[in-house]
Amino acid sequence: MLIKILGSGSAYGTPMCFNNWGDIINKESPHNLRSRFSIYLEDDGHKMLIDMGPEFRLQTIENNITDIDGVFLTHGHYDHIAGVPELFRAAALLDKQLNIYASEETLQEVKNCYGYMFGSFHEAGKEKIVWNTISTGINRIEGMDWLCMEFPHHHLHSSGFRYKDMALITDYEAIPEQNIPSLQNLKLLIIECNNGLQQVQNGHSNWYLIKSYLERINPQKVILTHLSPKVDIEIFGKELPNNVTLAYDGMVIEL
Repeated sequence: MLIKILGSGSAYGTPMCFNNWGDIINKESPHNLRSRFSIYLEDDGHKMLIDMGPEFRLQTIENNITDIDGVFLTHGHYDHIAGVPELFRAAALLDKQLNIYASEETLQEVKNCYGYMFGSFHEAGKEKIVWNTISTGINRIEGMDWLCMEFPHHHLHSSGFRYKDMALITDYEAIPEQNIPSLQNLKLLIIECNNGLQQVQNGHSNWYLIKSYLERINPQKVILTHLSPKVDIEIFGKELPNNVTLAYDGMVIEL
């Protein structure tokens, strides 16, 4: 299994607009330069994109992503779906059907933003974009069995998943008790840590909350992602145990 962190940043990237770096001290570190959250997963010939933010085009170029089979949308916030309008062009360039997977709630959010994309779209009689509704539990996604879970995030829910011995959780404020057993015995957990060491209530997570969960699920390796300008990679990195790493744009993981 190959995983590429295309974007490791939070909703507004780092630096934010007007070259605002927030709490970042080391502006020279390339690992503090973050585009919006997105991940590429490839396994057994299946190629999936998790979320399409506003840097979708640039991320595919910078990471040499030349093909995808489908897209998994975690939730309907701008930084995770702003690239969705490019799906028509993506399908045309790849000359293939693209399957989009999301919960009913997330699809409704996408529909509210990009309603025109849910009309008829045909090329030579072949539908190019197919919207697929996922539910909690096992879902068949491009030939892979993903165990999908819901996590509270602001007034919405974010979809995470477990596939084989890895799991992904982004944009959440708590892990529901019923999801804990599904996150045990993992080789890799990729999880949002938007607030870093700051314990603020904003619909996102922080290191102290994550530590309490790690004591119960005990994954072999953890990668913290969706990092906001509150997180300086060197300062925060010194606080982490050896099996926990901060994500950065372009990070490659093989399992």
